[in-house]
Amino acid sequence: AVVSTQSGHYGRAAGDVHDSLVLDRDGLPHNAMIPAGALAVLSLIKPNFTLPDRFDYLFGIYERLAGFEGIDFSNATYLAEKMAADHIYSIAYHLMGHKVLPTHCKLQQTIDLYLQLNSIECTTDSAATIAATLANGGVCPFTAEAVYSPQAVRNVLSLLHSCGVRKISGQ
Repeated sequence: AVVSTQSGHYGRAAGDVHDSLVLDRDGLPHNAMIPAGALAVLSLIKPNFTLPDRFDYLFGIYERLAGFEGIDFSNATYLAEKMAADHIYSIAYHLMGHKVLPTHCKLQQTIDLYLQLNSIECTTDSAATIAATLANGGVCPFTAEAVYSPQAVRNVLSLLHSCGVRKISGQ
């Protein structure tokens, strides 16, 4: 519920607003699967942690979803993303100006975290394991660890199905 108050309504397709500064009629990003929504959600995740600890926390989730195989961080991709991040900065400042982000948000850290997460790489095997973990109700088939609750998985899969991810959001 907290996420939907910051990133728009679950299941709302974004269509052509993937990289836009357009907010919905409630003044929120159209969904969490586009940059504006992702920034809003990231502003809520472990906000009192340091940037390295926030990244490690989220990277750890990717590793757990993938059964601790085939997940890596590409510094070259991160640096390239950072050099071309003007639009992400403008979206973040737009969100801050419209009071979408919490007042305690460390904006630069949230932008850096977004760019770092966009620089995570995985093998096709690890991507398949992530999909299998989601298909298995949040339980990794190789480690038997419950990474997410079945309810959380249902919400994620519904959002992915109805909204897509990034440029295909809304299709």
